[in-house]
Amino acid sequence: MAASLSRASITRQVDPHNWNNWDSYKTIHDIRLGQHPFVDHGTPDTLRFGDFQDAGGLSLRRTVYCRRGVVLEVDKWFESRYFGPLVKIRGYSYRYAAWVQGGHEVLRYHNIHTHDDDYHHRVFNVVNGEEVLYERLERYQFPVLSDVLDELEIVTRMLES
Repeated sequence: MAASLSRASITRQVDPHNWNNWDSYKTIHDIRLGQHPFVDHGTPDTLRFGDFQDAGGLSLRRTVYCRRGVVLEVDKWFESRYFGPLVKIRGYSYRYAAWVQGGHEVLRYHNIHTHDDDYHHRVFNVVNGEEVLYERLERYQFPVLSDVLDELEIVTRMLES
């Protein structure tokens, strides 16, 4: 299973984390969460879009409650620039960390506590918490939120058996 979860085989493509309009980004983020089948829409999530202009950027922090008792913490930091009247953002620091409530960590993606271009992907056995996959990724291989939710659904499928 771990090999099938690897993102290392993704070939260079357009950077999914490139410059985007801040308002559009927030709207797309909410739509994808609202439509994703693995999100537990009966349990409200927490969302905080932050503004830390003293550091020249914006942030997004969110706790998403998913099916099968999975909790996903999302932390993203963005640099921001004005392109005419529009504020555009580009992510530079990410953390997705998921675990089963009352259980083990399931999945982690991040480039925090490392060089910004050093992206990590870890998958853990849902039953015993042992790491079953570790890989370093390039920026273009790093997932967007809906990819993380898709992977969580696959990794935790054994919880229903």
